[in-house]
Amino acid sequence: MSLLSLVLTLRPRQAAELPSALGRAAHAALLAAIGRVNPALAQRLHDEAGPRPFTCSSLLGIRQAGAVTPDLTYTLRYTALTAELAEVLPGLFPPGEAEVELDRVAFAVEAAASEAGEHPWAGHSRYEDLAARWLLAQERPEAQISLHLASPTAFKVGGKVQPFPLPELVFGSLLEKWNAYAPLAFPEETRRFAAECLGVSRFELGTHAAPFKGEGVVKFGAVGTVTYAALNRDRYWLSLIHVLADFAQFAGAGTGTTMGMGQCRRV
Repeated sequence: MSLLSLVLTLRPRQAAELPSALGRAAHAALLAAIGRVNPALAQRLHDEAGPRPFTCSSLLGIRQAGAVTPDLTYTLRYTALTAELAEVLPGLFPPGEAEVELDRVAFAVEAAASEAGEHPWAGHSRYEDLAARWLLAQERPEAQISLHLASPTAFKVGGKVQPFPLPELVFGSLLEKWNAYAPLAFPEETRRFAAECLGVSRFELGTHAAPFKGEGVVKFGAVGTVTYAALNRDRYWLSLIHVLADFAQFAGAGTGTTMGMGQCRRV
């Protein structure tokens, strides 16, 4: 197993007001948990340049007047893109034993889901299995692909931030992460195919802020659903696009995926 999406069910120890965006706190909590069992791995993840082999969501759930309360549960999701991290991640948060601290508020871990049937965002796979599903299929891939952007999703383009999920930005981002960690790289021309042969056929999107606590920075990104239609149905190239669409559940899309942004999966 080299790909893992772990969804934690958390209950706060006490009522507390928290910022709306806790992606950075979730990031810090993950590295702290890894550091307790494998300090060298935690340091590598902290220092690594380029695409990181993990993502973090923000804290999800209902707030009461901006506060989390012990009578409600909340969810937090972490993903791993390497076998090393996928092996470590489940043992970091044993239900009934572990705590997660977010912005100095302690949450008890009540459940941890890593099977697709346990939670819509949970699951695990291997790069080879994602690729084989489409590249070895007998039927021609479908011409349409829909993605749900669950947290603000944006892309860095020429020093600017682009919040609209153009196909070459979404699948170019996924291609970069795939080629960074998969045992078999996909051709760079996949990005060109997305730019020239995929179009946006339908979207229901809004623009949401993703404030980063303590930095005075607010990033904006798209949230909602977008559907891409293939203008060229070449079987090989379209199969690669479908593989990357499945990969999105683990990799996220765009910038800030280790800080709560770009949570994304196929509809």
